Amino acid sequence: MQGHADIPLDAEGMAQAECLAGRLACADHPPEVIWSSDLVRAIQTARPMAERLGLPIRTTPLLRETMLGDWEGLTREEIEARGDGPLLQAYRHDPFANRPPGGETLEAAWERMLTAAAEIRRDHPSGQVAVVGHGGSLRVLLCEALDAPITSMRRFWLANMSVSIIEEKNHSDGVYTKHLTLLNDIGHLTNLEPPDAGRTSL
Repeated sequence: MQGHADIPLDAEGMAQAECLAGRLACADHPPEVIWSSDLVRAIQTARPMAERLGLPIRTTPLLRETMLGDWEGLTREEIEARGDGPLLQAYRHDPFANRPPGGETLEAAWERMLTAAAEIRRDHPSGQVAVVGHGGSLRVLLCEALDAPITSMRRFWLANMSVSIIEEKNHSDGVYTKHLTLLNDIGHLTNLEPPDAGRTSL
């Protein structure tokens, strides 16, 4: 369980971040601004694209993953060993009704991430903005784009280093629209050699 635990990327994650940066740097309309969660794994994801595009990284704790309280940094086995096995099972079944001890509610995380979205829109009313976050924070933004309820968060799966695109537009007639035009794309990772490629296990 990671949550707010400040865990860095491993070697595979760093290689994937470079692939992501290459994709965005070659895009027809590359990012003009980069926002990121202030957790190190998000900043390490954003840094290669920032270097390639010559952009600063604007960080905010509002884009952090949902905080998981006493379970942060623990494996499933460690959570069960502390006597929280039944709660873990209930949490996996319904994370809205069951939370880790001391953990943030999904409703609170939802409001926090919508606050981040509003701040980004206020500061950048036009142009291409890259938002580097986590599974929880990015799924909130996708739900908001679709006007989907908070419970829809469980219906999305986002792979590490995936790209999703939300297009927002203020039309000349005063109509404001949001469209989800790409979801969970990892095409930039298809040619990445796995860290253990070439090794044989017996």
